[in-house]
Amino acid sequence: MLISNALLTVVVPAYNVEKYLGRCLDSLVNQSVTAHRIIVVDDGATDSTPLLAESYAEKYPGFVSCIHQPNKGLGAARNTGLALADTEYVTFLDSDDWWDCLFVEKLLYELLQHDERPDLIFSLPWIYNMVTNTLEPWHDGGLIEAIFYGNVHKDDWVVSREVNVRHDRRLYELETNACRRIYRRQFLLDEGFAFPEGVKWEDVQPHFRLLHKAERCIGLRSTGFVYRINSGSQITGGTGASRMDVIRVFTDTLQMAYDANWSGEEIAYIIRMLWNFSAWSIGLTNTEYIAPLLRGLHKLFRSIPRKYFEIYFSLCSPWPRREKLLTLIIRSPFYKILADYRNRQMGDGLVHSLKGFMRKIRRH
Repeated sequence: MLISNALLTVVVPAYNVEKYLGRCLDSLVNQSVTAHRIIVVDDGATDSTPLLAESYAEKYPGFVSCIHQPNKGLGAARNTGLALADTEYVTFLDSDDWWDCLFVEKLLYELLQHDERPDLIFSLPWIYNMVTNTLEPWHDGGLIEAIFYGNVHKDDWVVSREVNVRHDRRLYELETNACRRIYRRQFLLDEGFAFPEGVKWEDVQPHFRLLHKAERCIGLRSTGFVYRINSGSQITGGTGASRMDVIRVFTDTLQMAYDANWSGEEIAYIIRMLWNFSAWSIGLTNTEYIAPLLRGLHKLFRSIPRKYFEIYFSLCSPWPRREKLLTLIIRSPFYKILADYRNRQMGDGLVHSLKGFMRKIRRH
């Protein structure tokens, strides 16, 4: 099955996903419209993943291809597929997730409504919870609606707005998952883009870097991929040493912004995401790694000039009072109190506890 006029390449990194890869690839080869190619990158899998991927390549020659490489991690596998793509657009799909059957059809239809090609296209996925066997809304569905569709009723069809971060800074607030966006390949080539390798959360820096550069972003309404949770396969699910990568990821992202003289407003949105990841990591990291995690976050928060925190608190902090107090603590020599499990959920109880702690410090 040779697709000579394909618009889109789908890169599927695959590592030890024999239980899930079939559903993923079935969703890609059984789209309502065929205008895409599929590259499966076997990232050194040790189960039957390579054989399964090869069986699809044999069954769908010219439509599905399979590349094998030693295990290098998700970022490197994506880069391998990206280097082989030759279509106008490219996207990525994790091998334990799957596509809406109308994904390609709706993408084509939306592109026809725009005179100029967008650099980035955002989809609106669903979450599949394997524990409850239910579909749940994506984290930022309301924000997607507000940015790309305004106040138009959800049941009405409407062309997506074309926006960029100069028009709407809220794009920076969108969830970072690389699989929920489609990239114009020439845009990536012009930027010399590649995913960071050897680190978890490799989506974070690309999220900010590419949004900063993109001239046109659009949204796809009510279509996307289904993201599987509670399967034990997500790279973000660990509670140990991998949590330390949050420090490297945001150190590199902030340095990128400093080097390129980003505005204080834009850096504030990096801080917003840093706080989201920090609170999440502190709450979930196990006892063995919480001390080095907190040391690293203390050093990182101390390295950020205070002026950027002030912009953040005034511009885009969801809980400015709470986060002012937490920022004061994590930047202070007393940051270690966050290692206490009772203080690690970042809720109102912690804030009440910290206020009492701060009163004691002031009295002494």
